[in-house]
Amino acid sequence: MSYLFLIARRLLFKRRSSLVTASMAVAAMIFLITFNDVVFSGVFSAVERDLINFQYGDVVIQNEQQQFLDETDSSIIKQLARNPGVEASAPRLTVIAYEVNYRVGGQTSSVYKVPLTGVDTRYEPKVTHVLASVVEGDPFISTRSVLVGENVAEELGVDGPGRTLELVLKTAREETSYSLTVEGIIRTPVTGGLNDFVVADIDLLRGYYGLGDYSTSVIVKLEDPGDTREVIDWIKRYYPDYDVLTAEEAAGWLAQASATTAFINLVGYAGMIASGLAVITVLTMIVSGKTRDIGVLRSIGVSKREIVAIFILDGVLIGVVGGAIGALLSGSIIYILDRYPIAFFGGIVLEVKFRLSPSFLLPILVGFLTSILASIYPAIRASSYEPAEAIKYV
Repeated sequence: MSYLFLIARRLLFKRRSSLVTASMAVAAMIFLITFNDVVFSGVFSAVERDLINFQYGDVVIQNEQQQFLDETDSSIIKQLARNPGVEASAPRLTVIAYEVNYRVGGQTSSVYKVPLTGVDTRYEPKVTHVLASVVEGDPFISTRSVLVGENVAEELGVDGPGRTLELVLKTAREETSYSLTVEGIIRTPVTGGLNDFVVADIDLLRGYYGLGDYSTSVIVKLEDPGDTREVIDWIKRYYPDYDVLTAEEAAGWLAQASATTAFINLVGYAGMIASGLAVITVLTMIVSGKTRDIGVLRSIGVSKREIVAIFILDGVLIGVVGGAIGALLSGSIIYILDRYPIAFFGGIVLEVKFRLSPSFLLPILVGFLTSILASIYPAIRASSYEPAEAIKYV
């Protein structure tokens, strides 16, 4: 078998330009598939990370049917603290502010239907980065102050902390306005979602809605996110009527984005057909250019099966060289993105980890197998030559 490998290597390496062309075609497809997977998976992971850090925590407990939880926050938080997998939890009360007004210089700017989230400053910093996302002013709020998302502040013309807003809350029976001081401006990545929010003290909203110690949700931070499913099952045993969701489940559109990413990667794998055609073309050219040599090999006793093996070994060599180059290029870009995170798409910082994962190894394996499969046709064609006819070929 070793002499067949030496013949295959000699046939291929004598035409180095062909080897380079076929190998680079395989390497390019491996790199493109890996790059697409890294970017889209990195964006998906970054979106999930930001949703966890700013909106939902690792797990969110809701009651979608009744809107408000019918167990007190203190009792839920106390119960959650019994689970060793729970690091911390915090209540949230999220409603829609009917109107937010800002008056300056005799002019009034208004924004309608603004998402308004009430947080408990005793618990919130242990679970999310909401208060840490204040870029101007003070992150500490009371029942007389608020934090304003960057987009809301820009739309209202609020140029910094210390300004006074009129917050209008409305129910079917009454409408109440509050004069509140802007303590700070919030800026989050676009997927964090709080740039369009107003954040208030949860007791302000409880007082208006008469909710006492109740809220619309409780968000949970876990000691180990890998235990998410176990913790969710544990919570459901105590609160079977509640919706206990991950950040991905709570943001329904995120699952659709994941499916779209998988489809795009599948299209990338279909592109391997192009690299397969390049391998077929190169090996067919070698067969055409080495017809006389094939005839000589056949005349000295090399069988048809061995001729097939020679050209399949050429496909293996192309796959090895192309796979190695593709792995080097792909590994380099993953390493760079891991060490030097890139922010784009509204401040989303890619979440990329440099490791030997199936998503990294699969394109290399597919590229290698494509090279071998693409060599079958040229190999069969080469084996079909009769020695006497092939030797006459000039």
